[in-house]
This record gives sequence, C-alpha cells and structure tokens, in this order.
Amino acid sequence: MKVAAAVAHEESSAAAATHLVERLDNGAPYFLVIFGKPDSQGMVVAVDALNGAILSSAKLERVKIPWLLEKGEAIKLAEEAQPLAARLVWAPSRASLSPFYPLWELTGGSWRVYVDHSGKLWRDLPPAGPG
Repeated sequence: MKVAAAVAHEESSAAAATHLVERLDNGAPYFLVIFGKPDSQGMVVAVDALNGAILSSAKLERVKIPWLLEKGEAIKLAEEAQPLAARLVWAPSRASLSPFYPLWELTGGSWRVYVDHSGKLWRDLPPAGPG
C-alpha cells in the first residue's frame, strides 16, 4: 500500500478532493482522496478513517471534479422534502459495488432514500449478486 501513496504523491502534490464515507456493513469509515489535476490522469485512494491505513487505490484516466455527485444535486433528485441529514455511505449493493462510488443517504422524519453517483434514486439497497 505504500506504493499507492507514492504513486498518488507522484500524480499531484495535493489532494483534489476528500470525502468521508460511512460504511453500512459494519466496516470502518473511510476517506476517499482524489489526487490529480482536473481532466488529467490521477488516482483515488481509500484511507481508513480510524487508523490512516490505505485500504485500496485505483489509477484514474481522467480526474473529474467533482468526483462524486454533489450533495445539493442529490437532495434535488431525492424527490422528498428537505432532508434532516445527508451523508455519504457505502455497502456492497446493486446500487454500488465499488467503495470508490459511495451513495448519498438522505433521511427525513420517516423516510430514507439513496442517490447513486449517476443520480439514480434508490428507496432501498438491494443486495449485491444475482437476482
């Protein structure tokens, strides 16, 4: 994993974006850190939020900023009243198989919805896998 950090450092000396993601499957929360300049090659690194260990990384052909759907856009797509809370979350599901693409979880009084990185609305998170 030290190699990933070295490569990320080589891509750009500063992070282009950082996002905290909470796990819904009892895993530790993590940071997604995107390195690189917009529209150039870069890297995304998942870093354990509790101990700072690099969990995984991937080289990016093109750094897109914003990397993820922005919170305000997710709220508009939710088709609900103004949420009381909005956070980035991830668990393996049909909505997202990759921890590099977390979902916005939006909650209100009696409702909870998820918005994926492409803007699709999910009322629940179907398990990953066939079916």
